[in-house]
Amino acid sequence: MRKIYLILTLSVAALLSSCTEESSNILSSGASGKTDVINKSGASDGVQYSLNDLEINPDLVKISSENATLTSSEASMQQGSFSLQSPSDDIKEKLVEGTIIYVKSGENSYLRKINSVSISGNNYNLGTSEAYLGDLFNGGSIELSVNTQQAEKAIQSRTTGSLLATKDYSNSFTFDIFNLIQEYKYGGMILNPNTSISSTFNMKIGFGNSRILPNEVVAYYELNTSMHPYYKFEGAFNKKITHNLIENVPANLLELLKKIEVDITIPAGEVLGNIPAKISINEINFPVEIEANIAKSSNIEFNASGNLKVGFAYYNGVPNKTSHFIYENSITNSSVVKSDLVGELTSDMKISIIPKVTLFNTDLIDVKGNITFGLKTFSVGGASVTNETGFASKGDFYSSGVFSFGSFGIPLYTTELFKNNKELWNIGNYTKTFAVSNFRSYKNSAFPCYGLTSYSFTAALDYKYPLTGKVITSDLEMTYDVYADNGRILEQGKKVKLTPTNITDKGFNFTLCIPFRKISFFSVAKTSYLRNITIKDANGYIATDVIDPSTGAAYSQIKITR
Repeated sequence: MRKIYLILTLSVAALLSSCTEESSNILSSGASGKTDVINKSGASDGVQYSLNDLEINPDLVKISSENATLTSSEASMQQGSFSLQSPSDDIKEKLVEGTIIYVKSGENSYLRKINSVSISGNNYNLGTSEAYLGDLFNGGSIELSVNTQQAEKAIQSRTTGSLLATKDYSNSFTFDIFNLIQEYKYGGMILNPNTSISSTFNMKIGFGNSRILPNEVVAYYELNTSMHPYYKFEGAFNKKITHNLIENVPANLLELLKKIEVDITIPAGEVLGNIPAKISINEINFPVEIEANIAKSSNIEFNASGNLKVGFAYYNGVPNKTSHFIYENSITNSSVVKSDLVGELTSDMKISIIPKVTLFNTDLIDVKGNITFGLKTFSVGGASVTNETGFASKGDFYSSGVFSFGSFGIPLYTTELFKNNKELWNIGNYTKTFAVSNFRSYKNSAFPCYGLTSYSFTAALDYKYPLTGKVITSDLEMTYDVYADNGRILEQGKKVKLTPTNITDKGFNFTLCIPFRKISFFSVAKTSYLRNITIKDANGYIATDVIDPSTGAAYSQIKITR
């Protein structure tokens, strides 16, 4: 999420370019010790900027073709070495150790601090290190807002550019995160994510006198989210599907999204020229998990939309202000549309975005992050043979994020912004229960599985859901007590994960590690008992007790013999 850095640089460019007429010699080689204060606002290529009481360092020296001849290569300048030939007289006297210089060379710009000066005739060789933003500004603030959709449109309107170099991508899938409205077929089920995400990135950077780093950094994303997925089932359907929908994006567009940096230019006028900024998405994923147990043709649609604002505010020595995360969630549900859903649908649509922004060809400000959000639903209709019309549905919007703020690769502030769930709807009532029965043990190990008196058992259970055709698809959680043959409690409230094997539509196998009473150093009891058994599946269905098929009642206890 180095997008902050890009935006920052953009803002500086915008700042300096927009104020060319009023303060054209603020960054000139002949700048005096006078402090100039700038208040400017404007917009360029989807970037809106506002410079508020911004004080520029009066000793800043600009170096360009107007006052010197740059003889060093771009590679050398990127390494911090600058060679000048025949600099103007007012530049010469300022090329001393400690001076902050702003170097403009073609499309590249550098903000550096002079560490050493070597003079040979009219040739000046400067050794430099990275300068801080605090070396450029003495006070005030820069505010930026980047609308990626507007930026994209501005880029597409040009005749050249990396985006226009690739012309065969779908017009409905834009750089503005994405707009995925397309049907996907999975052998009897049709899914249309019908999801679009647009974003605006906002940043404010405040400066204090003699502070090396900004004393205030506020950065946040505003995500305008519209998720209206719908599912169609052509008939009976009993499957679990996991699929990253981003894999269906045209390959050339995916490369554009994840690798090609889209250039945005802020015009800086005669003083700074055009300042390049780059926006890219480091990674974007759209995985979906769907588990459906449908008895006959059905369809269902969900609707969730609104704004999600995520980010942070960092303060360094600002009175009465404490660093904190920013989180606002206005995602709401307008309606759940269902049509003769007979069966169960569980879905999870997750979107993960890792963007970045660069500016000034340096790491003056480095903000990274990972934003994840999604829509998780559970719906059931006709849940029993005697109730074909019953319908229940629950939908949750979840989100999480981590951000870090640093400078020159050194992290200064890191926070896990949020981990938040928001219930969007809860319609009808449905108790998630299923039945397990006929506990039977196949074999046990002759060697302890942990400790010296616990042994591994392979066992089996029959099961039945209230939904036709529903089968166990993932791990289970089992809670139970273990009693010794003399009635002593060996384990109470033991909770373990069961990985089912040999799964059929009626039964499954699993393995347990059961303790036994130690009688003496050389003797261990042969029998233990399981009581108070509860089994829970990954979707929240719970079975309490185990049924004895011969009586139809729950076992009071289950005997385990090794």
